[in-house]
Amino acid sequence: MACGATCSLGINSALAARTLAEILESKLYGQARLGDLAAREKAGDTPGLIVNTTLYNNGRRFAITWLPPEAFDYDFFPELERDLKQEGRAMEMIPYLRERWANLRPMTPFELHADPCVSPLANVATASASFAPLIGPTTVRIGDEEAYWHIGDGGLYENSGLESLLFLYLKQLQIKRAKRALIIALDSSFPFSVGEKQLTRRSLPFSLLNFDFTRIPSIMEERAITYQALFFRTLQLEGVFPDSKTIAVIFLRHTDAKFAADLSDLPPACKAEAEPMKTTEDVADRIAAIPTRLGLSSACDRDLLYVAAQKLVAEHRDEILNFLNRPEQ
Repeated sequence: MACGATCSLGINSALAARTLAEILESKLYGQARLGDLAAREKAGDTPGLIVNTTLYNNGRRFAITWLPPEAFDYDFFPELERDLKQEGRAMEMIPYLRERWANLRPMTPFELHADPCVSPLANVATASASFAPLIGPTTVRIGDEEAYWHIGDGGLYENSGLESLLFLYLKQLQIKRAKRALIIALDSSFPFSVGEKQLTRRSLPFSLLNFDFTRIPSIMEERAITYQALFFRTLQLEGVFPDSKTIAVIFLRHTDAKFAADLSDLPPACKAEAEPMKTTEDVADRIAAIPTRLGLSSACDRDLLYVAAQKLVAEHRDEILNFLNRPEQ
């Protein structure tokens, strides 16, 4: 389904979300819209874009993309049934499980009768970052309908957006439109363990003024990601999902970058600080503690992230190339 002339998304967000959208428009995206990127992708100039958000109305993931809903409609039940039959077992499928599985699939703007291509990139990015009560959620009204959708942070239960890509590529593999898929997940989220260290040293009780609300979805996400990983890997081992030679996920986390023992590869801005880091453990702690923000005042933090990114690409280069260059089966 291409971008078309259906109803558009009309933004009516909270003040903080509106302000963020204005900043992103003036500093980064300008007047660009999703349709501009769709045209570039069609011309082969850029890869595709899927912006993950969450619908507060029904709890579903909302993928803002010009792809149709059926692009994410992967059904693993036939694969499971086939595998069980090969083992001489019958599948007793409870309707409730099919319903829950369907709810995992991300919704798209077309299901809300909205044209994503007219949506300003600044508004879309803001919606994906709308974490209440700090920003948003962003509220949209579709055309003239008396229906409002409240769109928030896409990472409320899975911060990387990996789930949407898995549904997309598993569907492509299932209908034989692709032979292999490699997902490189860039995880720059604030490490959950940093909050643990901070709270362990905290003696003051919480209040509405000093409580970190981001801790709540982070706790749920930790468990959800664990179950997700176990579920995916178990079904791979059972032959239900494609094996790791067919679809693979490589995680690149800024906190995993390895620095030299003598810290000779530290950025000059970090070496010039009044209290420079002395060990690789100090560097790891410093990187982990860098907050996820649109701007960083510390030159050391900015350069440290840049160097960490370079190191991660170099460290995983062979793994990525080995998958891409593997001969077709």
